[in-house]
Amino acid sequence: MRNSIRTRLIVTFIALAVIPLIVVISIAIPQTLNTETQQALVVQDTLASRESGQVDAFFQDLENQLQIISRQGDLLTVTPAQQQIVLSGLLVHQNAFERIFLLNSQGQEQAGVSRSFAIASSDLVSRAQADEYKVPISSNQIYYSSVHVDETTGESLITVGIPIEDFSTGKANAVLVADLRFVVVQDIIGNTEPSDLLRGNQNNIYMLDSTNRVVAHSDPSVSLRDLRFIPVGKSGVQNGLRGISSVLATSEIQLGDQTFTVVAETPVSQALASVYNTGILSVVLTGVVLAIAVIIAVLLANEIIKPILSLAVTAQGIQAGNFSQRANANRKDEIGQLARAFNSMTDQLQQSLKGLQDHVQDLENARVEREKLIKDLQAAKRLAEENSRLKSEFLSTMSHELRTPLNAIEGFTGIILNRIGGTDFNAKAEGYLVRIRSNSKRLLQLINDFLDLSRVEAGRLELANQPFSPIHLAKRWQDEIGILAEKKGVQFVISLDPTLPETVYGDEEAISKVILNLLGNAIKFTEHGQVALTVDRTDSLWGITVEDSGIGIPPHAREFIFEEFRQVDQTSKRKYGGTGLGLAIVQKYTRAMGGTVQVKSELGKGSTFSVSLPLKTTA
Repeated sequence: MRNSIRTRLIVTFIALAVIPLIVVISIAIPQTLNTETQQALVVQDTLASRESGQVDAFFQDLENQLQIISRQGDLLTVTPAQQQIVLSGLLVHQNAFERIFLLNSQGQEQAGVSRSFAIASSDLVSRAQADEYKVPISSNQIYYSSVHVDETTGESLITVGIPIEDFSTGKANAVLVADLRFVVVQDIIGNTEPSDLLRGNQNNIYMLDSTNRVVAHSDPSVSLRDLRFIPVGKSGVQNGLRGISSVLATSEIQLGDQTFTVVAETPVSQALASVYNTGILSVVLTGVVLAIAVIIAVLLANEIIKPILSLAVTAQGIQAGNFSQRANANRKDEIGQLARAFNSMTDQLQQSLKGLQDHVQDLENARVEREKLIKDLQAAKRLAEENSRLKSEFLSTMSHELRTPLNAIEGFTGIILNRIGGTDFNAKAEGYLVRIRSNSKRLLQLINDFLDLSRVEAGRLELANQPFSPIHLAKRWQDEIGILAEKKGVQFVISLDPTLPETVYGDEEAISKVILNLLGNAIKFTEHGQVALTVDRTDSLWGITVEDSGIGIPPHAREFIFEEFRQVDQTSKRKYGGTGLGLAIVQKYTRAMGGTVQVKSELGKGSTFSVSLPLKTTA
């Protein structure tokens, strides 16, 4: 306990002393780092832009020199010796040229000069298939090749083709081809004097071609190593060419179809040196403050911990079961108040201990009773589930057994009524037979309803997945129900969506059972007006709506009309008949087919039942 309290006091004091300092440093250093990083990016971007500008200006100057010669109208008409003299003058004037050739309209070299060796007329060849000839001739544009190594001199070269225009047609009829020594670009990048803004940085400047190969570097030895580097973005902090974290910026140069990128980078350790020095100073300052805070915290902890030790000894005695121990309450400060409160608490604890033990025993007794009650409830639940299962099986079995004699009764009654086999009877007997046949049909329908419910509840309902036509099915409903509506004097209308597919897959008989139940109810509870059947589709569903103008359903009854054996009231049951199973069958069958059924009704104005089913057009 002593160590715990002392540790808390020391940690709290240190936290109060050091955390504000850490917060200030954690806010200031990132801000400074961000500012310095942005400044370093501006420096590298300035350097990359300046270097790319100088390189671009150098190539523009070379293009201008070549174009001055290409615009001399008599260059193509003079002798090859005179052409060679003109080319030699350009070679002497500009040391960036390694070789210069004049190509005629067929791509044949007419004249050529080289800095490394003499070119005889027998050395002149055709370049009709070379890009430095085909591109300027076809597009009348300056052509630049990629940087390549000359097999003769071993130097890095870039070939440029300048179209020579025929002033009468405005089209190129010859090409001036020059091989430029890329070492001159190397000298431009390597000999740049830094400005005051850039002075003192270890800047690493280099040039990449369109394949990200280093073709020029401020350190000439680097460009000979066939290195490749892909910058991430135009600027930012990333691993540079040397694999170390660097502040990097790029600037592009477009030469014909070739894109070159000038990259300027400097190590982060140098670009952000001032931030790192500030961070080191902050760490040292934090360490000094931490040491001072520890010393002060230890002294304060020792001063506070002594009066608490006596309370700790008393608490340990009480914890061991000695409730007669009391703390020293002679002090007048807060510790004394704590000791007196501690003693008062001990007195109350001693008095209530016995009561607590009795209460614990009562709770244990209650727990035993609760566990027994839970076991009884679980047993009752299992018994109820078993009874429900047995009821469903019983209903299913009895429904099958009852249907056989009822079918026989109905069949024989029909035989007698049709006077098959020579049977004869009077009008009174015929009335009895009609009533027998009517009641047997009603009883058979009731048994069929029981059988349907028992199948669903027992999990024996098997739905078919066969193709059928929804339009033909709706017309079949119209034929079956239309007779009932006509007898009652109720108008029966049907509306079919023209976008319904010709064929859908599902259980035709199950769907018919649902809709015929709804239509039968609608006609039964409609005294005048009409019953409307609407079949339509919406995306992946098809809907069947039965709307009537009958008596409607009271609001309180809409919550239970889908329950088994439930009707709105006993009066309607006596007037309209029925057992209250129809809507229960509708809901259970609809859910079994993956659909939903909804009802809207207004008392005295009619009801609308809407069934939505999945629209399956394939098996």
